[in-house]
Amino acid sequence: MGRLLHDLGAVDQRTVHKHEKEAAQAGKASFSWAWLLDERPEERSRGVTVDVAVRSFKTPGFDVLLLDAPGHRDFIPNMIAGAAQADAALLLVDGSRGGFESGFEGDGQTREHAQLARSLGIEQIIVVVSKLDTCDFEQQRFLDIKAAMAPFLRSCGFREEAVQWLPAVGPSGQNLTQPPTEERLRQWWDGDTLVGAIDKFSLPHRDLDRPFRMPVSEVVRSRALGGDAASGKVEAGALMAGMRVMVQPGGQIGSVKALEVNGHPVELVRAGDAASVGLSGLDTQVLLSGTSVLCHPEWPCPIGCHVEAKLLILDVEMPIVAGQPATVHLHVSKEEGSILRLAALLDPKTGEVKKARPRCLLKGQTGIVELEFARTMCVECFCNVRPLGRIALRDQGRTIAVGIVQRVLG
Repeated sequence: MGRLLHDLGAVDQRTVHKHEKEAAQAGKASFSWAWLLDERPEERSRGVTVDVAVRSFKTPGFDVLLLDAPGHRDFIPNMIAGAAQADAALLLVDGSRGGFESGFEGDGQTREHAQLARSLGIEQIIVVVSKLDTCDFEQQRFLDIKAAMAPFLRSCGFREEAVQWLPAVGPSGQNLTQPPTEERLRQWWDGDTLVGAIDKFSLPHRDLDRPFRMPVSEVVRSRALGGDAASGKVEAGALMAGMRVMVQPGGQIGSVKALEVNGHPVELVRAGDAASVGLSGLDTQVLLSGTSVLCHPEWPCPIGCHVEAKLLILDVEMPIVAGQPATVHLHVSKEEGSILRLAALLDPKTGEVKKARPRCLLKGQTGIVELEFARTMCVECFCNVRPLGRIALRDQGRTIAVGIVQRVLG
């Protein structure tokens, strides 16, 4: 993605040269493009993305906010927090021999990333097959990867027409912003560039008529915003400078001093915007990244630690049973929790109750369960505010279930 940012003019040449020099001095010259996004010493020393890096760029059709999420299994919780704020996804697939197989088969991460993206509400995806230069740019390699992945993406819930496929080589810039110049790739690829594919995305539905909701992904001090500020994606409603806003959990009410979208001052933010909100009149200790939600004071976001949810059980080795612990991911928030009760096993075709109070739920089954969180979370019924009603359960480093909240019980 670093090369894409450079080719679109979002990164200047001086910065590129600086990272090339630093990467070479560290003995990691091949990582210089990645260092445009991976800024932490830990990320650079390990050669893996840890945090979600946020960058912006322009295409002919869109102003794009890029959330570069980690792919390594150790940092999937950070990937979930990034994907929960996205409208669409770019799934980068290693096309080298052995690279794709290790990522897609067995315990690889490609499957989990795709499942999580769809469960978090992402409906449009571009699959970018990279590193085909290691396979002499063979068309058959590209087609084999597509043939292996397409049925799986359909099983995740991605509609065939919402999935785009393309080859690209990051370091050399092949098929990123311009058609490929490499003859071996040009011989068979006449489809979209990555930028062309991005411009084929359609804007998703925005909940403009719902009460204001903005999960807080980051809390910062900003002179431009007048001091304490909260950043995140507005998931519902709208907010204007001068309005009052509530912070949940806690119920404290403050005032909006100033607003920004992508670093530019604005008077109004609305559903879909990546916004920063300058606040006053609040005890800043109640404003927590990954926990707080800004909401309309007359229609506050519900809070609770006990919910009823409909879950799809993923590729688990052991059956899901009552009492099982799990980490609950809900938008940018996560909390330890447990499955209190298995209420029902559902028929996969009709959605009707097939069996009440089953003893366990197996891989591929869908059921109604009661979940308990260790601490109160901001949570909505899926039917009210979808992004705050989607959940994922993880245990021992693996995603075991995804689903939606049907009722907040307490």
